[in-house]
Amino acid sequence: MPASRTYDVVVIGAGPSGSLCARNLAARGYHVLLAEKRPVVGVPVRCGEATGRRSRLSNFMKVNEAYIETDLNGVILNGPGGVSIRYDKEDIGLMIDRRLFDQDVARQAQAAGAELCVNTRIEGISPVKDGVRELAIVDEASKTASTITARLVVGADGVEALSGRWVGLKTRQLPPQVCSAIELRVDAMDVNPNHLTFWQGHDSINKGYVWVFPKLKSGVVNLGSGVLTPKLGEKNMYDLSMEYKNRLFPDAKVVEVHGGAVPVSGNLTEFVADRFVLCGDAAHHTNPLTGGGIISGILGGELASRWIDAGFRNGDLSRSFLVQYQVDCWEQFGKHHHRQMSIRDFVVELPLPTQTAFYRIFKDMVDADLSLPSKLVGYARMLGLAAGNWKAAKKAFIK
Repeated sequence: MPASRTYDVVVIGAGPSGSLCARNLAARGYHVLLAEKRPVVGVPVRCGEATGRRSRLSNFMKVNEAYIETDLNGVILNGPGGVSIRYDKEDIGLMIDRRLFDQDVARQAQAAGAELCVNTRIEGISPVKDGVRELAIVDEASKTASTITARLVVGADGVEALSGRWVGLKTRQLPPQVCSAIELRVDAMDVNPNHLTFWQGHDSINKGYVWVFPKLKSGVVNLGSGVLTPKLGEKNMYDLSMEYKNRLFPDAKVVEVHGGAVPVSGNLTEFVADRFVLCGDAAHHTNPLTGGGIISGILGGELASRWIDAGFRNGDLSRSFLVQYQVDCWEQFGKHHHRQMSIRDFVVELPLPTQTAFYRIFKDMVDADLSLPSKLVGYARMLGLAAGNWKAAKKAFIK
């Protein structure tokens, strides 16, 4: 149970976004509670575990080699019509162990002075009264219920977040903008151990993708599939993932199976209220094209901590002040995510012949190492005209 009954800030959820936000605020001298409903931070892992470059991650923290699994040096994308695109480049990203990574960031929050409480479930948030919000909490170990108060609450409670709804925000996961995913941890190593490999398109899985992500240090691969909410009767993600596992690694053992949902709607329209902010998956700070959310979640936590600190210093934790955090998120990564969503929607709506042509053009560009920004507009125009869908192409590829 929490050691205190009153806090400056209560952060709900000890994922990377929540823990980083808690760390930054505690380091600035605020009395912070980091509440995690599970008994162990980072468990179970529900993530492909691929993230950005070391240099990107090091903008937010000292990179700990203990959680680095693989240095990634390329991407292989298998599209329709047998088109395979291979892109080789040093240091395009990292595979990490999310269990160790999440625990490392939570320890950073503790080292900065935040109080970490596991087995601590938040079950409700009151309206603002006398400058605080009251939170109903339950100790999951003893099933003891109590209340605490906070001058501000951060909802970092992930894709299944309820905190935003409790304060009146519209945070529901709408079926057309949710990716259902299953991942198998397979006791095998891929033939391309430093590359991320994908299958996408009408020949495999159109409104989603299949992936193989190698974890070199652990000697396993993460193999999974995710799709925008499938129609009734379509193949489920577990069966599809097992189909690829049996094809690629027929004799390998499946060590673990994880599943979940991924928000791929782009940033929520509203994710702040009086004395309340959302960050990470709870605010849909997830790339709608790839489903990746580690770096954007961390950045969301960083920006949240800056604007919360500014609000405290200005004596203003109202929605009208905190909305500047929303604007900052939009400028930093929201606009990019919106454009990525447009690209996704454009590609998945192409009929098979045009989609195959698109992948062939994209392959030619990668193979020739052409300048992507300068060439993509021309190719998009040509493809859009060929598909009779220039408006969609323009929306997808031109800012």
